[in-house]
Amino acid sequence: MISLVFYVLQFYQDGAIVKAIGKAFESITVETYSLRYTNFLIFTYDTIHYYRNSGFCWEPGAFGSFLTIALLFNFLMNDFKLNKEAFIITLAILTTVSTTAYLGVFLLFFLRYRVLNKGSKVTIIAFAIVLAIAIPNVPFLGEKIVEIYEQDIRDLKRIEELSTYYDDVQRQIPLNRFASVIFLYEQFDWKLFLGVSNQYDEYYINKYNINISNGIMDFITKFGVVGLFVLLYRFGKVCKVYLRKTEYVGYAILILLILSFGEPILMLPICVIFIFLPTFKNQDFSVLSFNYRSKYLELQKPNNI
Repeated sequence: MISLVFYVLQFYQDGAIVKAIGKAFESITVETYSLRYTNFLIFTYDTIHYYRNSGFCWEPGAFGSFLTIALLFNFLMNDFKLNKEAFIITLAILTTVSTTAYLGVFLLFFLRYRVLNKGSKVTIIAFAIVLAIAIPNVPFLGEKIVEIYEQDIRDLKRIEELSTYYDDVQRQIPLNRFASVIFLYEQFDWKLFLGVSNQYDEYYINKYNINISNGIMDFITKFGVVGLFVLLYRFGKVCKVYLRKTEYVGYAILILLILSFGEPILMLPICVIFIFLPTFKNQDFSVLSFNYRSKYLELQKPNNI
C-alpha cells in the first residue's frame, strides 16, 4: 500500500517529490548522491524505471518477485480467496511491469482457477492461447526476453574487454539472466552437479568482477543440481499440504522457478526457508492459529485442569 502511494507521486514532475524525500534521507545516512537513483528505506525511485514501481527493493523485478511469493502465501493460507490483501498485492504487482513477476502471477492465477473451479479442457486451452499470443506481442514479454538474450550473448563474447572497462570505473560487470547461466556453466561445467560451495563468488569476483543476476544458476553453483532438487522437493512438500494434487504442486514449483530466474536474493536466502517449513508444518501446534494456540496452552496449566 505504501509503494502504491509513492508510485503515484513519482509521476508528479518527473518524481520531484520522491527524489526530494530520498535525498533528504540520504543526507542523514550515507550521503551518497545519484542523479538517477534514490532510496529511503521504504521506497526506491530510479529514473530508468520512471513508470515502474520498485517498492522497497532496488528495482521493480525484485519487488514483483517478492510480491508474487507473498500472493502465493496469501492464497495458500486463505483457500485462494481474492481478499483485500490479495487484491492490493495483485495491483502492486501490475505496477512493477516486470516480465518475471507477470509470468509468475499469470501462472499463479491459473493455479487459483484450477484449484477453485477444477477447469475444463477448453478453459485450460484458452489460458494457453492467451499466454501464447501475449508473449510475442507484448513488448515487456517476448520482445524483452529476446533482446536480453541477444545482449547477453554479445557481452559474453567481449567479457575480457568489459572486465577491463568496469575495473577502470570501479564497478562490477552486470551479467543478465541468460549470460549468468552460460558464464557459470562454462566456468564449472560438471562440478555444478554437486556445487562448489557458497564461497564460489570469491572466484568470479576476483577474476572477472562479475555480478550474477540469475538466482537458479547461483543456487546450483553453490549447492548443485542435487541441492536445487532438495529445495524444490521440500517446497513441494509444503505446498502439498494446501494443494493436495500433484498437478497443482507442479504449478507452484514452476512459479518459484520463474521468479528465481531473476534475483539471487530471492532464491538464497529467502526460498531456503522452504527446506525447514515442512518440519514445522508437521508439528501438532502448527495447525492451530496463534489465538487458539494461546487459549489452548492456557487451558493446559495445572490450575485450569
